[in-house]
Amino acid sequence: MSTRRSGRVPADERSVVSTVRGLPAWSAVLLAVAIALTGVAIDSLSGDLGTGFTVAYFLGCLIAVLAVSRRSLFAAGVQPPIIMSVLVPLASVIAGAGLTADAFARSQLISLVLPLATRFPLMLTTTLVVVAIALIRAFVLEPRVTRPVAVHRQRVAPAHARR
Repeated sequence: MSTRRSGRVPADERSVVSTVRGLPAWSAVLLAVAIALTGVAIDSLSGDLGTGFTVAYFLGCLIAVLAVSRRSLFAAGVQPPIIMSVLVPLASVIAGAGLTADAFARSQLISLVLPLATRFPLMLTTTLVVVAIALIRAFVLEPRVTRPVAVHRQRVAPAHARR
């Protein structure tokens, strides 16, 4: 019976809801980035990343690992630190730290790296939660079906050994 007729989604293509097809890796990353950028936009009114970014970043990564297909769990598991390390310095530049002619001056680098360092606990917590969910999805909720053991054929001795 084909998967289309039965209405079942193949195991490698499922999201956390077994009847819903999961997102491919690239769209799960885009989903998490879009939600985190929404938090950046909300916090841009105050000029500093705050609660809006924190909540949006965490929820974006969480939704992505739940919505991604099972075969793309690795991409969803490694995306939180990458998203954080790109968005926070980018938001700092946009918010006013700006790149000047002295872009690699010590004070300029500190103003770009300090916001990232202060958000390390958020990044670590989010990564641990996302990896835990990915591992639970991969090994507990639906463990891979092992191939059936082949029927052991009776061994026949080679011709030179049969006497």
